[in-house]
Amino acid sequence: MWTPEDPKKKAAATYNSASDCYNHPANFFWERYGRRTVERLRLPSGARVLDVCCGSGASAIPAAETVGSGGFVLGVDLAENLLELARGKAKQRGLTNLDLRAGDMLDLKIPQSSFDAVICVFGIFFVPDMQAAVRELWRLVRPGGKLAINTWGPRFFEPASTAFWDSIRAIRPDLYKSFNRGTIEQLDAADRERVPLDNLDFIGGTDVRSVEANVVYAVAVTK
Repeated sequence: MWTPEDPKKKAAATYNSASDCYNHPANFFWERYGRRTVERLRLPSGARVLDVCCGSGASAIPAAETVGSGGFVLGVDLAENLLELARGKAKQRGLTNLDLRAGDMLDLKIPQSSFDAVICVFGIFFVPDMQAAVRELWRLVRPGGKLAINTWGPRFFEPASTAFWDSIRAIRPDLYKSFNRGTIEQLDAADRERVPLDNLDFIGGTDVRSVEANVVYAVAVTK
């Protein structure tokens, strides 16, 4: 049985292992949607921003650029390898107002109302109790500040998503659309080889040339 700590460890291990290809041009959507999240906040110069699940800096870096040298951005993520990628980008851009730390969004030990804006891009769904996570992030927003959260929208990665889950159901029905972080890692060696081949056969056989990447944005303003 999983303990509360297991999801955190699995998330960190998954994203650390993926860090070597995280910034591949094919994954441009991270930066695109991170920047669009920041744009929706209309951050003023000098603002203080917290970015949780900041990854390789897709939203933390544009936030730091937006608030300027008089502002401050704290980026937090469980995956140290991704934070190193973000630090490299920040250095290239000469950003000195961005602090990147390893940490857990539910245990930040930060005083209430510390930030003008709090951002969570594609991260809230990794927390088993999402309502508790939103309450904790909301606690950190000052009066008049904003909380921005986004998540994948309807038909995410279709038609490839359905093909993937169908291939999982064919060999491990118990894993079908379950708590899916680490789905592949829970397969045995033979099935781990079979799933990619089944998905490649589907893509080739149906001539898939694109997938949907719909996003839902939410911005809340404190009173």
